[in-house]
Amino acid sequence: MKITKMILAAMLAIGSFAASAQNTDDDDLLEFEKEAANNDNGFHFSTEFATRDVWRGGFVSSAAFEPELSYSIGGLSIGTLAACPLNSSNDHYNELDFYIEYAFDFGMSLMLTDYCWNNANDKFEYFGKYKDNHLLEATLGYDLGAVCDNVPLSFNANTIVAGANRKENDDQAFSTYMELVYAPSLKNIDLSLTFGVAAEPEDAAMYSMKGGFNIVNIDLGLSHDFKIKNVATLTVKTDLICNPSGLNDDRGDAYAIGGIVISF
Repeated sequence: MKITKMILAAMLAIGSFAASAQNTDDDDLLEFEKEAANNDNGFHFSTEFATRDVWRGGFVSSAAFEPELSYSIGGLSIGTLAACPLNSSNDHYNELDFYIEYAFDFGMSLMLTDYCWNNANDKFEYFGKYKDNHLLEATLGYDLGAVCDNVPLSFNANTIVAGANRKENDDQAFSTYMELVYAPSLKNIDLSLTFGVAAEPEDAAMYSMKGGFNIVNIDLGLSHDFKIKNVATLTVKTDLICNPSGLNDDRGDAYAIGGIVISF
């Protein structure tokens, strides 16, 4: 609890600095700061503190740090992200993922993601058997906003093509998650509305308790960015999430989550 309070205090202090730095004149920036502000290529780092880790409508862990490191050049991005619960004495969940993505100018994107988190025995064994400890996912996405500035709408379809997502007979289950995201920018806040569905066999369900075709993720998100001298961004966010099909309760799940992200 003391650690959590210290983290929140530090984040609030950073937020105060960020707010005062938002109106900094570009002439006051150092040369490397101007380059960082105008160039999306290169390394990017972010870390998030979230009150809960919820993924695609399903509860994953309690309050956690979620760092991410990536490198981008042109439309190509390669990165890694992780999740580590703050209360590790009671929550033994760990996650380490790697991904590669290519985004085309006309809005389409292709991505492969390797997920690794606690296995069926609740152990994190990154170098254990791939079929028992990893999930390989293929993603096809399309961002309509890339070609229509006034249409902040995107879609993605994600299918597990290898790894631990298996039926009772040990065949690959190919569980699929699809979502539609509407993300307009309002005057002082960014809004996102996500509607996600899953198609998966009942004996290998990842997103609900019953398998089949189900609505599994309705997410209303609000966020606001604070610029820190055009070098870093502090984002304060909150999400209201509902999984009508339920992953932990067949009557459905609901979560309210707060988070703070600092990115460079």
